[in-house]
Amino acid sequence: MKIYDIEEKRYQGIANPSGAVAVNDTLFIVGDDEDNLLRIYHRNAGDKPVQTIALSSVFKGIVADGEDLEIDVESAAALGNTVFWIGSHSTSKKGEFRPARHRLFGVHIKPGAKDKFTLSPAGDIYSTLIDDLQDDSRFDKFHFGKAKKTQAKAIGGLSIEGLAATPDNGLLIGFRNPLSGGEVKKGRLEKGNALMAKLKNPFEVIHGLKAKFADPIELDLGGFGIREITHYKKHKYLIIAGPYHENIPDEDHGLEEGKLIVWSSKSGKLNTLKKFDLSGFNFEGALFYPGNHDSVQLLSDDGKMTAAQGFRSLTLSL
Repeated sequence: MKIYDIEEKRYQGIANPSGAVAVNDTLFIVGDDEDNLLRIYHRNAGDKPVQTIALSSVFKGIVADGEDLEIDVESAAALGNTVFWIGSHSTSKKGEFRPARHRLFGVHIKPGAKDKFTLSPAGDIYSTLIDDLQDDSRFDKFHFGKAKKTQAKAIGGLSIEGLAATPDNGLLIGFRNPLSGGEVKKGRLEKGNALMAKLKNPFEVIHGLKAKFADPIELDLGGFGIREITHYKKHKYLIIAGPYHENIPDEDHGLEEGKLIVWSSKSGKLNTLKKFDLSGFNFEGALFYPGNHDSVQLLSDDGKMTAAQGFRSLTLSL
């Protein structure tokens, strides 16, 4: 019988981790959807970050700090020596347009003096991703013109939460919202399909060219959207699936627990990893370390927990 090992750790300093990638065998860099800072942690230590980098110091005069100016970083993916990061592209909680969140950008991460790392821009920030999808008739059923004006967790809203590298130097963009199809029952959309859009030319878009997409990819995740996606191995990807909405229990709805799913881009097969109990966690980040695809580290956004001073991590042996 296969043994499924689970290791839990806690990290201090932030409570809202989102996208993350491994920097090397022992360090990972993580974004926070509440500020424009990237933080580097030692995987085996629960202390505060070993380094904090302000994106305003990397993209000087372009990224600014302050109220309503957060990028709302949601995911990251490494292509070669470039790490791409993506904002949620969502509105504010009141449904107001937030241009600072419409950002896809790349950085180079290099070792520097005194065991610190330096970050430098890899091209420019791309800010018209949703307009490009809106102009592509293949994505008409997702109504991006309306979605970009709708609150992220409402029916038909807009929220990007996943980004994964592909073997052919593309990026898979995973949407928590909008979903396609389904039916509305008691104020919630049920049985909608999740969307992934493959960006075929990420290096070109950060150098001023227009985005090129493959055909839309729709996944039946049981009515869930994509909370995170990361390349697993070969043509397989690990998806964290979760509800598109606020997930607040009421008299009509219970709490919905997320799922861990392996998806094959070759066969289209979806395999839910039912051996893992993810209850009590709110995973938004997933990363593999170099040369090791036997285990994955999941990061939980614990910002809604009372008096949270950090975040939890689970490392699962696959």
